[in-house]
Amino acid sequence: MAEAVRWQSWDGMGVEHLVLADRAGGLVAEGALLSGGDAHFAASYEVTCHPDGTVSRAHVSVTGGPKLTLQSDGDGKWRNSDGKKLTALAGALDVDFSASPFTNTLPIRRLGLAAGEAAEITTLYVRFPDLDLSLDRQRYTCVEAGRRYRYQSVDGSFEAMIDVDQQGLVTLYEGLFRRIL
Repeated sequence: MAEAVRWQSWDGMGVEHLVLADRAGGLVAEGALLSGGDAHFAASYEVTCHPDGTVSRAHVSVTGGPKLTLQSDGDGKWRNSDGKKLTALAGALDVDFSASPFTNTLPIRRLGLAAGEAAEITTLYVRFPDLDLSLDRQRYTCVEAGRRYRYQSVDGSFEAMIDVDQQGLVTLYEGLFRRIL
């Protein structure tokens, strides 16, 4: 069964549409982004996950710009679309798209934190619109189980509160995105 959701950027200029399906083989997400703010771009993506919630494949395409396909074994080993090992990205189990609240859903669902619990993870950070890749250490703290989480960059450069629905999908990402559908 698939669910469609939509977010608007905090400035009201950008929008993202996502169709999410929980399948026997794992989560499948297809989305489209129209940016707001200073960067003007459109992009589409597809993310598939292993049954344990770790990312198995991420494909991103910026309209008129770069494209990127990454595959993971679920243990933090990544390859590009040609099958070449990307050893500089080793250790990440999740992807984090700079322009999307959806990718916060992945660790929130996978970690299953109880109120007061916290976990540090390494994500494969994809910066839009150039699709630059880097590893990013992040901390999620459960404030209210199944509803509210504190997101922090481990380096201290960013922090925000994230509210989610019963599926773990972001409803409010303080200062960045709000769900409109």
